[in-house]
Amino acid sequence: MSTKPKPLFVYGTLCALPLLAWALTGEATQVDAIKGMLRKATVSGYKRCALHGCDYPAAIKDENSSIDGYVLLLETTSQRRKLDDFEGEVYKVTPVTASIKLSEDHNNKQDTIEVDMYVWDGDMTKLSPEPWELEQFISDRLDDWLDLFDGMELVGSSED
Repeated sequence: MSTKPKPLFVYGTLCALPLLAWALTGEATQVDAIKGMLRKATVSGYKRCALHGCDYPAAIKDENSSIDGYVLLLETTSQRRKLDDFEGEVYKVTPVTASIKLSEDHNNKQDTIEVDMYVWDGDMTKLSPEPWELEQFISDRLDDWLDLFDGMELVGSSED
């Protein structure tokens, strides 16, 4: 019997739900299949930065900042391996605490959860002073990314 992988905090291109659906299921149209795994969340002590010449952002340590994104409650280790492969080696998996935003009927209360996050471990000179904006990625680049990945599938593993 397998155990579920540690929850993961995503804050960049994987917050574009069609791209996340593609990474997990192989189909960008499967957004409804993944929505139940997502919780809006914030991680404090890190800053999201744009990267020169890249469509994706970096998270770096910054005690005075926080990043909004999603906690992803993965169901299988195969799903986690797919996301690890998608992110590549320029990110270091780092344990952090995320604050999950509970529903509106909870008076904006938050709950905390221990998660992993992909933190930039690449060339620091690539960091841009400009912010990275999800809405801009979705409007300007998401379709290109989905076209690029069309017909491809992240392998992960057949094991859960």
